[in-house]
Amino acid sequence: MMNLLRIFYIKIAKFPQERHFMKITFFLSILLLATASTFAQFGTEKILDVQVVASQDKIVQGEEFKLAIILDIKPTLHINSNKPLNEFFIPTTVTFNPVRNLSFGPVQFPQPELKSFAFSDGKVSIYEGKVVLLVSVSTSPALELTAQSISGLVSYQGCNDTVCFPPDEQAFELALEVVTPGTQVQQQHADYFAQREAETMVSEQLELTQDERAALQYVQKGLIAAILAFFVIGLALNLTPCVYPIIPITVSYFGGRSNTSKAFAFVNALFYQLGIALAFAALGLISGLAGKQWGFLFQSPWFVVVIGTIILLIAASLFGAFEITVPSWLLTKVSKNKEGVIGAFVMGLTAGIVIAPCAAGIIIGLVGLIAKLGLVFKGTLLFFVMGLGLGLPYLILATFSGLLGKLPQSGGWMLWIKKVFGFILIAVALYFILPQMERIVGKFSFLIGIIGITSGFLLGFLEHGMYSTSFNRIRKIIGFILIVLGFYWVNSGIHAKKSEINWVQFSNQTKETLVAEEKPIFIDFYADWCAPCKQLDRVTFTDKEVTELARSFTMLKVDCTQPDAATQAFMDQFDVTGMPTLVFMSKSGQVLSDLREIGFVPPDKFIQSLQATLAAD
Repeated sequence: MMNLLRIFYIKIAKFPQERHFMKITFFLSILLLATASTFAQFGTEKILDVQVVASQDKIVQGEEFKLAIILDIKPTLHINSNKPLNEFFIPTTVTFNPVRNLSFGPVQFPQPELKSFAFSDGKVSIYEGKVVLLVSVSTSPALELTAQSISGLVSYQGCNDTVCFPPDEQAFELALEVVTPGTQVQQQHADYFAQREAETMVSEQLELTQDERAALQYVQKGLIAAILAFFVIGLALNLTPCVYPIIPITVSYFGGRSNTSKAFAFVNALFYQLGIALAFAALGLISGLAGKQWGFLFQSPWFVVVIGTIILLIAASLFGAFEITVPSWLLTKVSKNKEGVIGAFVMGLTAGIVIAPCAAGIIIGLVGLIAKLGLVFKGTLLFFVMGLGLGLPYLILATFSGLLGKLPQSGGWMLWIKKVFGFILIAVALYFILPQMERIVGKFSFLIGIIGITSGFLLGFLEHGMYSTSFNRIRKIIGFILIVLGFYWVNSGIHAKKSEINWVQFSNQTKETLVAEEKPIFIDFYADWCAPCKQLDRVTFTDKEVTELARSFTMLKVDCTQPDAATQAFMDQFDVTGMPTLVFMSKSGQVLSDLREIGFVPPDKFIQSLQATLAAD
């Protein structure tokens, strides 16, 4: 029943509070009927069978051996992995009954699958089919020379495609004879242990993100399957806004060559596609050579700043701030071969360089996985194939150049579409920037810094207008200043200090319960939308002397963003009318009205107020 309540909770949480109670009641009734019918079908049937085997037929005193726990899950069913992605799902666990002079190591779980089901909005981390778990067992030289029984329980939650069942557990037991060192033992079940150890090296020794775990499923299916998967992924990248800026370049380049033969057009288009593929191969090569350090780069705030800025600048180009074109110096160098394969190759390479940074953000799981696994050759090959998939539509369009002529003529509709993609790209940039901001104390400085860097490049160097020579110099100086200030603000945000004050969050405390602690009291009434509140957190509450004095206080924070009845009553008790309201109370519970503040208070003044409060009794 606890599991059912969890399922109900997940579903109910999706309904806003203002929805009618009858809608929820109707939903629960349907869910109960579905669950009841499911239990009628599976209630008496085992979801899985458990078997345990050892790596050798006997236990040798003082030596280590391994156990393999095989879970044979029934068809059409699955169980949650050991690390479910939803906090309400029950993880699969293994517990051993204690055995004297035997020590069980951590259970090594295989890489789970990520799948979507009707009962969950997001992907679910699951096991299905046959699953092998490994455990290393250490023995003491004092282990008794007799048959030892190794037993335990596998706890799990089973589900089908529409509903999850109550948690269950299966017992297992294995008896092994104990022998003295030097006794010959027979190795057994090598197929289980060899295969699982290889998988464990990836899943246990590497910390993989959810995106990287999903990408690992493609890489582990063999080279041919991985090549096909990466080709399809490259083809799918054409549906992302990252490729849109190079479409006008491609159309204009090949559109003027419609009078050439199909064979000649095919060769040119092939070299264009090759250029794109080589740009992506470089991305795979760099990822493989950089190893884990490249994977860590994606967790670096500075790397996110670079990727976010590039995507925002591409978005600006779609709004018409500037045009992404092949550099004139590059066209000059290849002008002699502009009509030939070298020109087509350079154009494709340029297009790939434009797309790759934005695409790297979207396929971050694939890039991070190749980096963490250190797959130099395989990573280069797979990303090369991805580039071929990306370039396939252009190969078709350029070969049958008549198709280019049948494309709708540019006009107002195309400008509108470009702006739509521009907004999508802004959303993509925020997708990478916002999660990074969650880990940064100086969020405002970090965001303003990214805006400064982007606007500096855009206004000072990329945007082209009919300006005089003198104004061009001025705007470049202003752009440079904005870039420098942007880097300064980003750096300030990254290195902003976090308050070390031991805050107590308001949870229906009363004035009497606070006074009972026999310490002076400071109360900070704040709200998430309050700018001075954030300035207090960033400046005043991180001051070393403030932190030291706060140790003598009960430091209470009251979140007034959306106050419930208890919070509102507490606010009324202290006549809170603005944010932040700072209240100082003596040890005896007397409110020191002369120290009360509304708004930002700098560290030196706040220190004086704390000292005055300490001296009040």
